[in-house]
Amino acid sequence: MKQMRLKKVFLFFVFLFVFEMGAVYFISNKVIITSILAVINLYLINRMLKLIKRLELSNIEKIREATIKAEDSIDFAINEVPVGIITYDEKTKQPIWLNPYAEEVFYSNEQKRLLLTSEDVLSYISLFEKGKDIFVVEDEVFRFKINIEQKTITFENITQENTLYQEKKAMQTAIGIVSIDNYDDVTDNMDVKQISYLNSFLTTMISDWLEEYKVFYKQLNAERYVFVGQLDVIEKMMDSKFQILDNVRKGTDERDIAITLSMGIAYGGTSLNETGTVAQTNLDMALVRGGDQVVVKEANGNSKPIFFGGKSASVVKRTRVRSRAMSTAIQGLMKESADIYIMGHRLPDMDAIGSAFGVARLAKIYEKDAWVILNTDENIPDVYRVMEELKKDSELYNQILSPAEAMKKMQNNSLLIMVDYHKPSMSISKELYDRFSKVVIIDHHRRGDEFPDKTLLSYIESSASSASELVTELLEYQSNTFNKRLDKFDATLLLAGIVVDTKSFSVRTTARTFDVASYLRTCGADSSLVQYLLSSDLTSYLEMSQLIAKNEYITEDTVIAVGEEDKEYDSVIAAKTADTLLSMAGINAAFVITRRMDKKIGISARSNGSINVQLIMESMGGGGHFTNAATQLSDRTITEAKEKLLEVINKNTKEMYDKE
Repeated sequence: MKQMRLKKVFLFFVFLFVFEMGAVYFISNKVIITSILAVINLYLINRMLKLIKRLELSNIEKIREATIKAEDSIDFAINEVPVGIITYDEKTKQPIWLNPYAEEVFYSNEQKRLLLTSEDVLSYISLFEKGKDIFVVEDEVFRFKINIEQKTITFENITQENTLYQEKKAMQTAIGIVSIDNYDDVTDNMDVKQISYLNSFLTTMISDWLEEYKVFYKQLNAERYVFVGQLDVIEKMMDSKFQILDNVRKGTDERDIAITLSMGIAYGGTSLNETGTVAQTNLDMALVRGGDQVVVKEANGNSKPIFFGGKSASVVKRTRVRSRAMSTAIQGLMKESADIYIMGHRLPDMDAIGSAFGVARLAKIYEKDAWVILNTDENIPDVYRVMEELKKDSELYNQILSPAEAMKKMQNNSLLIMVDYHKPSMSISKELYDRFSKVVIIDHHRRGDEFPDKTLLSYIESSASSASELVTELLEYQSNTFNKRLDKFDATLLLAGIVVDTKSFSVRTTARTFDVASYLRTCGADSSLVQYLLSSDLTSYLEMSQLIAKNEYITEDTVIAVGEEDKEYDSVIAAKTADTLLSMAGINAAFVITRRMDKKIGISARSNGSINVQLIMESMGGGGHFTNAATQLSDRTITEAKEKLLEVINKNTKEMYDKE
C-alpha cells in the first residue's frame, strides 16, 4: 500500500515538473509563466506542509503507542516476572520500595508485616562487596545483584537450580585410603598369636565403621584399606568428626597398644585416577602431620584441605634408613645445582639460624657455594648475639646475604632450601622465594594447607624436636662418609637450635634427640656459648614479668596473657612468657597475645599435651606442633585477636566435651 502511494506521489511530481518545463517552452508571456509557476510552487509548499504535519502526527502516534507498550512491559516485568526489586535509602539503608514479588518473598503471614530491615540490606551489601551473591529466606535460595549507584537490589529464586546442584554434588564419587599408624613398630615385638588378635580387632572396628556408611571397601594389606563412596556419605562422616579415630585410639589404649588411624579422602576429580591421586596425597599429608587424623580435600587446585582429629602427639616414625636416604637425595640435588641458598622464616629463631648454617656446612662438604639469607632489619635479640659471634668468624659471616643481594647473585640453576618452615608466605623474602624453580624443604612442623608447588624434595618430620635435629642427622652421615668433621661453631648453633625448641630437652625430646646432641658435643659444641646466645637481658625479663602479671584464667587450667595495644614485643619474649606460664602448677595450656615488631598481632600457644594447641592455631591461620604452636594476624587489634582466640578455644573445648 505504501509503495503504491509513493509511486503516485512520484508520478505527480514528475507531471508537475514536465508541465512547468512545457509552460516555459510554449508560453512566451513572462507574467503568465511567473503566475503559473507561483501557483504550482504554492501548491507544492502547501502539500509539503500537510505531509510534514501528517508525518509528525504519525510519529507522535508511534511514540505514544511505543510508550504505552513500554509501560505495559515495565508493569509486567515489575509485577508479573518472578524477579524481586528493592530500592533503599542511601544513608539509612532502610528499604524504600519493593515490587510485588519482593513483598511476597519478605512478607510474613504470621506477623502480618515485612521482615526486610536496614540490617538485612546492610548484610546484602556486605556480601556483595565480598563477591558473594546468594542469600536464603525461609529455605528458599536467591541470587542477587546490587546497583550501588541506583541503590537497587534485584534478585531471583534459584532454589530448584541449587537443589539440582546439591544433588549432583552429593553424587560425586569419593575415594578414601585408611592407614594404620605404627603398625610395623607395634607388631615387631609381638608373636603370631598376638598379631592375629590385633589384626582381628582392627579389621572388625574398621570394617564395621565402613559398613555403617554402606561404602564399598577393600583391605589391601594388614595396615591399609581403600573405600569408595559418594560425597553425601563423606559429609556424614565429617559431621560425626570421624568418630572411628577416637574409637580406635581408646580401644588400643585399653590394650596398651600405641596404634592410631590416618585417612586421606578426596572427591570431585575429573577422573577416578585424579581423585585417587589426591586421596593418596591427603593421606601423605595426614602422616606428615603426625598421624591420628583425617585430611579431606576436593580434587582441584583451588580448594583447601579440611583436617579432623590430630588429638595425639606425633610418634617417631622416621628411621635411620629414611634419614640416610634423604641425605643421599639432598646430596644429589646439591651437586646438580649451581649454588645453594638457605632461607628460614621471618624473624628467625635459633632453630632456623642453626639449621640454616648446618645446611650451609653440608653444602661445603659437597664443595658447593652456599649462602644464608638473613634480613638484618628483622631480627630478634638472640640473633643479634649470634651475629656478633659470627663476626669473629669471617668465613661464616661472609656466607650471609640479604634478600636483595641474593636476587642479584642467584642463577637459573640455583637451589633454595627452606629450613624450619614450609609456608611460602612466612619466607624472609617472598619475592626471593618466587624466583626459584628448585626448592627443597627441611622442617619439623606439621604440614599445613599452604605448601610450595615446586618442591623437588620435602623432608618434613613432625616427630623431630627441631629442624636442627634433622640437619644434624644429615650432617652426621655425610661427615662420616667424606671424613670431614663438623665445625665447632656450626655445632654450637645446631645445639642451640635443639635446646631452644626442646626447652632444654624437656619437651618433644626422643632418644634420637639425645643422640644428635651427643654427636654435636663430640664435634665441640660449646654449651656455655649456647646458654649465652639464649639468655635474656634484664629488659626482656621485665617485659616477660609484666606479661605474666597480666594473665587471666579462661578455664580452670588455661590462661591468656595479653600485651599492651601500642607496645611492640619480639617473638622470643612472647614464646618465653608462654613457656613460663606453662611451667606453673595447674596450668595445662597458655596463650600469649602481643603486637610483634612487624606490626602484626602474634599469638604464642603452649600446652603440656592435654590440649592440641596446633588445631587451635590452625583455625586462626597458623600452625606448629601438638604442644607448641603460633599464628600471626594482620589488620586486627589486640582486643579483636583475643576475642577470636576465645571463640576458637571455646569451640575446640565444646567439641572435645561433646565427643567425651
